[in-house]
Formats: sequence, structure tokens, C-alpha cells
Amino acid sequence: MRPVLAGAASAPLGIPDWPHTTDGTPLLARCLLLSDGDTSSCLLSLCVLALTNEDSARVRIAVSSATGLQPDQVMVACTHVHSGPPVLSDIPETRSELVPHLCTAAAEAASQAQEQLRPTCLGYFADSLPGISRVRRIRRRNGTIVTIRRAWPQGWGWARDPETVGPEEPLDDLLTVLRVDDQAGNLLAAVVHFTCHPLPDFLGWAARLVEAQHPGAVCLMLNGCLGNVDTPFEVPMRGRTGADQLPVLGDILAYRCLELLARTETRPEATVAVASQPVFLPADPTFLSRPGDRAGLWPEALSAGGFAAEVHAAVVGDLALVGIPGEINVGFGVEVERSSPFGLARVVGLCNGYVGYLLPESSRSRGSYEADPTQWGVVGGEGVPRLLYAVRECLRRLSR
Repeated sequence: MRPVLAGAASAPLGIPDWPHTTDGTPLLARCLLLSDGDTSSCLLSLCVLALTNEDSARVRIAVSSATGLQPDQVMVACTHVHSGPPVLSDIPETRSELVPHLCTAAAEAASQAQEQLRPTCLGYFADSLPGISRVRRIRRRNGTIVTIRRAWPQGWGWARDPETVGPEEPLDDLLTVLRVDDQAGNLLAAVVHFTCHPLPDFLGWAARLVEAQHPGAVCLMLNGCLGNVDTPFEVPMRGRTGADQLPVLGDILAYRCLELLARTETRPEATVAVASQPVFLPADPTFLSRPGDRAGLWPEALSAGGFAAEVHAAVVGDLALVGIPGEINVGFGVEVERSSPFGLARVVGLCNGYVGYLLPESSRSRGSYEADPTQWGVVGGEGVPRLLYAVRECLRRLSR
């Protein structure tokens, strides 16, 4: 193993009339470039809701043109902020107007990161962060599912309802940080992975606070298997619920990140590796026959009967980051972790594209919002096993 070179930078998205989210958090492209001399990898965190496969490919090509890396060496991950510009609009003309700004910002951040490449020390640390996320798909005694999400007061009594069995599956509340230091021990970049629905944008709040505590550092936020996860709005925090929870949730996440970063041991040598695997995800028949507003979002899927997608994996030392192009359930991450040959494997949702919610057939059959093909459950249940196979193939190749 050789010393890893790393560079990090950020750039404003530059979308007119959108200097920040409606929550007041900055709209940025944050980039980390890594190279061990044999392999280079680019991690790009965008403060937006999500990008279609085609729009994500445009961003990767822009980064490739700015750095000389191949597009398949670039991981584009969206934080899934809901209070930002409509980059996932059903109207193609809206996306065509906004995405070029993302390409410019991503290329600028990547170019600056490349100019700053230097020898570094790296390490990661992971621990639980309870209380700021929950599984929102609630099983009923009749076998169906009720989705309890956001700040809808009619759902606040779900735990006391006699018809409630409980959450559909256990929660993944593991917080993971990858620390990248310069040779003097100063924080150059932090990569933070946490599974959540950032309503409001407490990911952006936390990233800004971490960067304020470490001037000059860049904090990249990566989301996880968020397809059946939400924020516990019905739990008052210092008397606050809903959007008023932003500083509370943001501070909890930020200071826990700072704690884990302080506990992280780093070393000057590590391997960097990347791999990708194409996968075709068949569309739900109902979506194909009645696409509704989604016809403008995924025209290629309608003509092909499904989505030409990609699984992307980036390994730094013994940490594997596995990119999935959608909102997948937390149980998928458990399956990936069980079969991973690496010390820790974290699934990154909303990565290199977006194909809606991704639930296995057993979960889709129980219904509710995430499984509705007239909403966002546009991929059939067989898509999840295909994704899991592609992930295992990527990790198997990287472990060699």
C-alpha cells in the first residue's frame, strides 16, 4: 500500500434564485478526490433531492472532462434535501434548465480538489446515533402497511394504536465517518454517511457546522437506505416539531459527527478501488400502462420496459461505499453488510441516478405509499434481488 493522495473542495450550485435551500442551508457541490497511485476515485455530494440516470451521467461526464478521470470512477450522491430546487421535476424543460448549473459546479469542485491533491492519512469510525430517524412503514395486524411520515398529526398515535404490530423492519441508525487528514493532522475532508429523510435539511445544517469547526475542511454528506425511513416529527425536541426541529436535529447530528471524527484513528497508507456493474430493473406493469406525470421523468424506461441502471462501489482501505440509484429499504443494507468481504460496507442511496423507491416483493405486496406504482414505486419487486446480485459482484471483484 502507498500513501493516499487526496484533495477536497466545494462550489455553490449556482442555480439562479437558489443560493440556499428554503431551510437556509447552503446548496453546494462537495467533492473528494482520492488516489493511491494505481486507482483514483471521486466522491461528489450534491445538496439536491435526486437526479435521473441521464442527468447524473451528465454530471459525471462534466467531472470527467475537468479531471481526466473516467465517468465510472465518479460517484454522484444526492443528499435528498426536499427544500431545494426542482432538479427532479416531471417537466423535462425544467431539468434541462437546472442540470447544467450542477454540471458546472461539480466540475469546478472536482477541478479545485484535483489541484489540491496531497499526501494524507485516512481512517473511519462508526457508532449508532439513535433518536433522529425511524422506520416509517408500520405493520398492521391485518398484514397491511401504513406509512407514517413527515408531520401529519393524524399519524402521531400509531404506537398506541391496538392494530399496530410495529415497524416493518429494524432501523439502521449507524453513523459512519471517514476522516481524511493532511500530514500535519488537520482535517482535510470528512465523509459522513447516515440513513435518513432530511426533512428539514439537517444534513446540510450538520455539514455546515462541521466545516465551521474545522475551517478549510469539506464535509461530504452521503445518505443511506432511506426508502422506508423518516424523521420522528411526532417526538417534540425542546418543545419543537416539524420544520422547527432543524437546529435541534442538525446540532445532534453535527456534534455526533465531530465526536466520531475526534475518535477516528488515521494512517498514511490505504488502497483505493472502484467498480461498477450494470443492472436492468424491470418496471412495474402498472407504471408502464399508467405512467401519469412520471412519463416526463422516465421516458426511456417506458419504451424499454425498465431502467438501465448501475451499481457503483468505491473502497477506501477496509470501508466500502456502495451506490444504489434510488430509495431502497434498510433491510437491503443489512443484506449487503452480511455478504461484504470488507470491514464495513455502507449503501449510498440516490447515487448515479434515481429510479424511485426500491422495495422487495414481500414489502411491495403489503402496499402503502412507497410501493404505489402511480407514485414512486415504479420498479417491480424483482429489481431488489438484481441489485443485490450486482452489489455482490462489485464487492467480489474489489476484494480480489
